[in-house]
Amino acid sequence: MAVNEPAPPRARRRARIAARIPRGYRPALHLAAPTALGAAALTAAVGLVDAVEPLELLAVPATLLLAFAFEWWAHRSVLHRRAPLLGALCERHEREHHLAFTADDMALRSARELWLVLMPPGSALLVLALLLPLAAAAGLLFSRDAALLGLATAMAFFVSYEWLHLAYHLPEGSAVHRIPGLARLREHHRRHHDPRLMKRWNFNVTVPLFDLVHGTRWSPRPRDGA
Repeated sequence: MAVNEPAPPRARRRARIAARIPRGYRPALHLAAPTALGAAALTAAVGLVDAVEPLELLAVPATLLLAFAFEWWAHRSVLHRRAPLLGALCERHEREHHLAFTADDMALRSARELWLVLMPPGSALLVLALLLPLAAAAGLLFSRDAALLGLATAMAFFVSYEWLHLAYHLPEGSAVHRIPGLARLREHHRRHHDPRLMKRWNFNVTVPLFDLVHGTRWSPRPRDGA
């Protein structure tokens, strides 16, 4: 008769984390709702643009630059350090996401684990609510069309962040991993999931631009003679 062996500590830890996912959680809704809201906001903003001037198109790269910078800062200074009033975000990120997914065990095991990968439900609404007054201020400082383009770009970045992060945590061999450049981005993020590296290295999740700027991009040194 076969004897059931106890699960290894890592498996027990992951099972305990997964057990805290709300019973009524709907993974498809968690993924689809922010994407739909982001797409709707983006479409509405672009639809309101009228007779954009060439100079106003600079709002797109400028917004992306700010988004990459904010992503780096928030990941480093909020999700991996206990900032005042935001300690719960650090707790959720380090004690759930990083304990469930380690550098050698990155893949989702079930759709319910989307709870541990995607931003908390309601984040898309919060992001939009924060962006609207910023867009209004940008409209006063620059122009209405520049502000709308910036708002559209910011929402596109938000949705891209969610989908890219999800792609990094799909099982090995998933079709999306064949998208050019995605394997390199996934490897950048996988290294961040090494507990020895997570507090100091590889904070950008989308494009590691500010990891390069701040010298926080970690990669193994090439072997001698390689």
